[in-house]
Amino acid sequence: MATLVKTPSGTWKAVIRRTGFSTTIKTFRLKRDAEDWARRTEDEMVRGLFIQRAPAERQTFATAMERYLDEVTPTKRPMT
Repeated sequence: MATLVKTPSGTWKAVIRRTGFSTTIKTFRLKRDAEDWARRTEDEMVRGLFIQRAPAERQTFATAMERYLDEVTPTKRPMT
């Protein structure tokens, strides 16, 4: 079961702690959004469909472009 906490700034934080999964936390403006996300995420965990998305959500466009330049560009054929 997820824990919903109201933060001092007035937002809602949903915290999910389940055995076999790392602690998953996400912040929302509305309590209803936090409840819906927590219910959906716990359901995915039970069914085995859960994918940890936090690292991908933190990646910026700049870091993605740097990685592309480092990994993909060297494999391309040079322009003449």
